[in-house]
Amino acid sequence: MEFINKDGEVRCVFSGRMDTTQCLEAERDVMHSIEGARQIVFDLKDVDYIASSFLRLCGKASYRVGSGNFSIVNADIEVRKIFSVAGLAERLNVI
Repeated sequence: MEFINKDGEVRCVFSGRMDTTQCLEAERDVMHSIEGARQIVFDLKDVDYIASSFLRLCGKASYRVGSGNFSIVNADIEVRKIFSVAGLAERLNVI
């Protein structure tokens, strides 16, 4: 996981499987890294699986800055389907 902070935007770059264990380990780092951010981008270009705990992490991060200032980019088709089925694709701005 990598964090890129530029001009108030924090880009969190994830890789691998975001299963429950991985999400629990990453949550503290993510929440600390997005502190004070005006815009948050979760980049999922190297993620091929997300668990429901990742959806929760996205919701928590989105709540910090408001849904209009949060987005998820580079998600593959299978991951995008999970956000759609959960009814979160629009709220979390999955593009």
